Formats: sequence, structure tokens, C-alpha cells
Amino acid sequence: MDVQRYRFDPIDHQFMRLRGRLSPGERLQAMLAAREWVVGAIRGRLRRRYPDLTLYELNLKVLEEIERAERRQARPQPLS
Repeated sequence: MDVQRYRFDPIDHQFMRLRGRLSPGERLQAMLAAREWVVGAIRGRLRRRYPDLTLYELNLKVLEEIERAERRQARPQPLS
């Protein structure tokens, strides 16, 4: 079975058309809502992994993970 591999996910043209109809403020709201969802997912995963942490300690772990992800650079891939 031949599986096509993408360096990036394929473009969702319908999503791009819908997003293009939003005002700049609506796009910003959508981006903030997505970020809130991701941070909540990270917090939930860390809460399951470290159930005894205080809310303060848990939030520090969330910030550490976000910072680590921002520092991580994608490995260069050959264009061939």
C-alpha cells in the first residue's frame, strides 16, 4: 500500500474560504479560541499526569511546555 506523505498537511480550501470571509477581529477571536482550547488540552493532560500538583505548579508546567515547544525547531527535511 503506497501512502503519500506530506511535509505539511494538505490545504483545506473550504476552511480557507470561510476564514477569508471573517473580519480581522473575528480572525483574532478564532485564533484566541483555538489557543485557549490547546492550552486547556495541555493542562488536562498534565493534570492527569501530575494529579497532586497545586494549580500554581500546574500552570508553571503548562508554561514550561509551551516555552519548550516554541524553542523547538523543526528538523530540516530534504526537498527531493
